[in-house]
Amino acid sequence: MLAKYPHDVTLPTFTKHDIKAQAPERREARSVAQAWLDNFFSFLSSNNVLMLPALLHADSWWRDFLTLTWDLRTIRSLPNITSFLNDNLSKTQFSSIRLEDESHPFAPHYETPLEGLEWIVSLFHFETKIGRGKGVLRLVQGDDGTWKAHFLSTALLELKGHEEATGTRRKHGGNNALDGTSGGMKGGLNWQEKRDREKEFSDTEPDVFVVGAGQAGLNVAARLQALNMSVLVVDKNERVGDNWRHRYRTLVTHDPVQYTHMAYMPFPSAWPLFTPKDKLADWFEIYASALELNVWTSSTISSASYSDVDAKWTVIVTRSDGKERTLRPAHVIFCTGHSGVPLIPTFPGQDTFRGTVYHASQHKDALQHAESLAGKNVVVNQGNSGHDIAQNYHLAGAASVTMLQRRGTYVIQASKGLFMLHEGMYEENGPLLEDADVFANSLPNAVQFALNVALTKRIRAAEKENLDGLSRAGFNVDFGHDGSGIYRKYITRGGGYYIDVGCSALIISGKIQVVQSPNGIECFDENGLVLAPGASSTSSTHLPADVVVLATGYANMRTSVAATFGEAEAARCKDVWDLDEEGEVNAMWRPTGHPGLWFMGGNLALCRVMSRYLALQIKARGVGLV
Repeated sequence: MLAKYPHDVTLPTFTKHDIKAQAPERREARSVAQAWLDNFFSFLSSNNVLMLPALLHADSWWRDFLTLTWDLRTIRSLPNITSFLNDNLSKTQFSSIRLEDESHPFAPHYETPLEGLEWIVSLFHFETKIGRGKGVLRLVQGDDGTWKAHFLSTALLELKGHEEATGTRRKHGGNNALDGTSGGMKGGLNWQEKRDREKEFSDTEPDVFVVGAGQAGLNVAARLQALNMSVLVVDKNERVGDNWRHRYRTLVTHDPVQYTHMAYMPFPSAWPLFTPKDKLADWFEIYASALELNVWTSSTISSASYSDVDAKWTVIVTRSDGKERTLRPAHVIFCTGHSGVPLIPTFPGQDTFRGTVYHASQHKDALQHAESLAGKNVVVNQGNSGHDIAQNYHLAGAASVTMLQRRGTYVIQASKGLFMLHEGMYEENGPLLEDADVFANSLPNAVQFALNVALTKRIRAAEKENLDGLSRAGFNVDFGHDGSGIYRKYITRGGGYYIDVGCSALIISGKIQVVQSPNGIECFDENGLVLAPGASSTSSTHLPADVVVLATGYANMRTSVAATFGEAEAARCKDVWDLDEEGEVNAMWRPTGHPGLWFMGGNLALCRVMSRYLALQIKARGVGLV
């Protein structure tokens, strides 16, 4: 079992020598980086581990995405990296290593991420026996003046001989009859006729079966099809995008457009900074059509089972017309959200409550019931969606809206701090998206947590007025046990934060009340709910309510497999989300423990970034590289 906070790290400081006398010009940084990279390539070519102490800091880190193993790994310390390379380096066969071009934003340059920690950082390119990739080096100067790598990352981005059919490798597309199959049509099939047959899998089987046509399913389907794999996406909804379209009426994305682009098809330059849910849903529909993704809507999975003998699934799908199709894919990817089924608790006395109780996942729009809300008391649990729902009920004219807070919540304003998170990376006129994705994910998660402490302090200072107002209103603002803010809460818990799009102002002004209840709800009665006694109170508190919204989160994503495919297949999977011993996310975008089942999820940006690595893992298995 992991310790309570296993990924807390203290970053070292390094004594500066001749840097003080140097102007931090790219020319000097490049000279240092090139000399180190030359020595590093000599090591890679000779596989002489005796060279490593001269190249890597004793407490160095190496984060690797699929380059040295077919997994996402973070290795810490010189001895552990030495062992890792002993096991994997000879079969990798690095070659053609070069620094990023001088004009590039990620060419060698100096950075000072923390007081006392200065490094030279650069993107670099490399090849291996089977593919091509990019990495990031961060060099620090020790007491003896020697530059060594403190952090190193490598990411495989394409397979030789199996490159994506994009850019200069795009398909021709100019012939009406694209293959030798006439399909009963004189002269062969035109594009539309061929697409109709492809989409129905009339005479073929999909290599990959994707469950869910949201951002996860669409991104990974696009990646796989670009790698010349056949993919079928099934969704229970009537239209692509309904997973957003059917959510509550006031929902907008909480991340800016520069961060949320999808694979191969970025949002237009005239797109708004934050996207209303229906606009995003329409974009999903356009995306699936433009990229020729094979999606079956209004379809449900009747049964599914995996055979270890032939490494195939047998999946029975019930189509919108009620007919069943049996499919035999090699891989299934669950793309139903990074959480599982909703956690909907029940409480003593709930059956006597004369009001309405429902889970946040069932919320649509309070404004549709505005006439019936006059004089009504609404209670909502805190959380990102809880804030939006509370704001929605206030706008709909509820007599009172109360937010029930069990523990602290990190709050960051969409208008200020959110943009500070993406400075120099995901912003207008920023670096090329692919390079930003490699660079932004090059540091180990634990190191990102440590560096985010300083960034969170800067954001806190910029948002002081808002945060002070929340505290005065009785809202428990929490920055994380280590003060690292939003990213650690998201990647470990999937919650515990609020991206402020207006609800905080309502709390500060008293239009939405906040009640602290560390031990939650004790029971219901006819007229409301009773809060359990807390550390500061020995007696229960009655809270009048006509509507109670339980923003109580979701179970582990593995529960979605159990609900759809049965307990036997789910039992073969690891738990999903939070971090493993090395600091990588459990079972997401990587092997799950089940040989034919994968999980794909996260926000729009993560789905763009990580779909590349998941698609490469599946393609590698398809062509016998694994």
